[in-house]
Amino acid sequence: MDISISRSLFLCALPCFALACSDDAGGASDAADEVGTEAEAGESSSEGETGTTGSSEGEDGSEGEASTETGGGQDPPLDGDLVTYAGANAEFNEVLRLSDGTFLVSGAADDLDWLDAAVPRVELDGAGELYTAEDGRVGFILHLSANLGEVLRAAHFPGGTVTDIDRMRTTEVPGSITGDLYISGRRTTPSWQDDGYYIARLDGNFVDAAPTGALWARDIVAEPREAGGYEGQSAYEVLQPWDVGAEGEVVYGRGSEYDFGWAAIEKLDADGEPATVEHWPAHWGDGGEHYAEASTYPGQITHSAVVLKAGRLGSLRSKDAEGYAAITDDGNGGTRQGSWPDDYFFSGPCVPGGDCAGAPGYTGYSTSSKPTQRLGAIVIDRRDGSMFFGYSTQSVLPGGLPDFEPVAVAMSAEGELLWWNRLYRETDDNSTPDQYVDGLALDYANDRVVVLARAHGNNVINLWPGNDIASTPEASAFKNGFSGTSGNIHISWLGSFTLDAGQLAASTFVAEYADTTGGLGEPLSDPNLDGWPDPNGGWPNLTTTRCHDLEVGPEGQVAVACTGRRTITTAGAWQQMPKFEDGSSAWNRFLRVYPADYSTLIYSSLVVGSFDAEGVGGGNTRVEGIAFVGEGGGLVGVGAHEVDEQGVPKGELVPTTAVPSWGSEEVDGETALLVHYVVD
Repeated sequence: MDISISRSLFLCALPCFALACSDDAGGASDAADEVGTEAEAGESSSEGETGTTGSSEGEDGSEGEASTETGGGQDPPLDGDLVTYAGANAEFNEVLRLSDGTFLVSGAADDLDWLDAAVPRVELDGAGELYTAEDGRVGFILHLSANLGEVLRAAHFPGGTVTDIDRMRTTEVPGSITGDLYISGRRTTPSWQDDGYYIARLDGNFVDAAPTGALWARDIVAEPREAGGYEGQSAYEVLQPWDVGAEGEVVYGRGSEYDFGWAAIEKLDADGEPATVEHWPAHWGDGGEHYAEASTYPGQITHSAVVLKAGRLGSLRSKDAEGYAAITDDGNGGTRQGSWPDDYFFSGPCVPGGDCAGAPGYTGYSTSSKPTQRLGAIVIDRRDGSMFFGYSTQSVLPGGLPDFEPVAVAMSAEGELLWWNRLYRETDDNSTPDQYVDGLALDYANDRVVVLARAHGNNVINLWPGNDIASTPEASAFKNGFSGTSGNIHISWLGSFTLDAGQLAASTFVAEYADTTGGLGEPLSDPNLDGWPDPNGGWPNLTTTRCHDLEVGPEGQVAVACTGRRTITTAGAWQQMPKFEDGSSAWNRFLRVYPADYSTLIYSSLVVGSFDAEGVGGGNTRVEGIAFVGEGGGLVGVGAHEVDEQGVPKGELVPTTAVPSWGSEEVDGETALLVHYVVD
């Protein structure tokens, strides 16, 4: 029997399921090791059960009107949950809310024939500068009305020029009038040497005017890993780590992670040309490389970089003995050695024109034979141009076992190092879990940067616990730390740091229950948490929980789109996860909102195909982009319903509601997916 029906009907018609008549079924799947791609472990599992659905109250809808060429009249408010499919052989990748209240949704499809013929369309020019050989795929942006009920226009590149339109960024400080619009996406090329992604600046932002093309477009080289036999995609191509500042200058990552060749952060000016940054560690000119300030170079500097190849000149390590030996604040009440983050792996500084000390570092860590680093994200403060980025290094423990170490770094607009945070305490015991940075976002309301990180493995020395915050001794997060006995899993983590000094302000683990587990805590007393066992009580087993997007709201709320198994959902969620006693769970995507201190959940709902009490029908969606809807409003998420290797849609349908005229209740191959959840 399908249990993905309205919440009220579920409670009336199926009291046995709802009130605990069924034992747990199925088991959780462990995750695979990190190999430089974003493939999800366990998501193809058909075990699990999808949540029940329930309506939630809406908002006042006063989000502004969208300019439109396709019809008059004021849009009705966006005042309830909305879940819709769209397109045929299509996907949505990113959603962006504009200052007039309308939305942009980017993606890709085989064609746009699924749009109504009356929708205005513009074919964007300027993609001819890109090196790509994709056969027929169309990268597009849909401009949607403020209530998501109407497609106002569609802009797209010619078929076969780009694989998709993935990321979208604008130049304004959040809350201001929408600035210039920049995009990025994947390219498909005949040879791995040319592989990577593109970044482009469009000539319109859909508020002042619809774009007609790209003012400029640049290929970013991100070839597959040599260590992986040049197969697959570089994490730089998958993640596309870049951001744009208020003046239109783009900072981006390029290269291959955990490899032998090259990786770096570089910069383009507002015209798309290579730029210099005075205090970045490395510069290139007509006479070669330069490792002091750009202005001290005797010739002409062509561009600058932050080298992400551990140990090399121009990377993030000290250039003198004093900097290497410095004892500095670790950002959470302790100390560590080294002025720069990569000092951790070496026995001394790397002196330009002199010795460049080798491994190990002061706690015994060394770098591996694959020294290029994985850049997880970049974000720029559009008020002053400060840059924040997070990366991970493939390391070697003193006993010879492999490991991965994370760090978050802040630099001024001129490239001066402001602070860095290891995200855990550096000790001689080291931190054996593999740890990575997967995302960053700015909390403008509280002057913080939010870091989305991930740990693979179980060890007491892990990412900062939610109840060990030096600046707030009384803090306790929704999930303070690891629990249970499952070690071969990936679990996510959120941490907020002060912009000026990198001091930890709050943190929580995002780590959902395994399908079945003992050691559960007592039910939570908050009615919004719907009687779920306290994640900080007992010692329950967890399973892989990987997050794919991060967004901060206007009041500092933190939203994530993640993959989990027995995901905790809130009382007002559109699609809820049944409790342990009500049947098996399924791998699922979920949207969640935390308050700025991570002490509880504001909202949490599944986005997955309907699955039964045996757990069949789920594990078939992805949600890649999210956006808040104004102060105290809802959350929009976009993604796709996935297909198997034969192109057949997986599992069961996601329960839809309030489907707009441009949407559908059905799937047609891989099918784009959009949800709006009211966040109470």
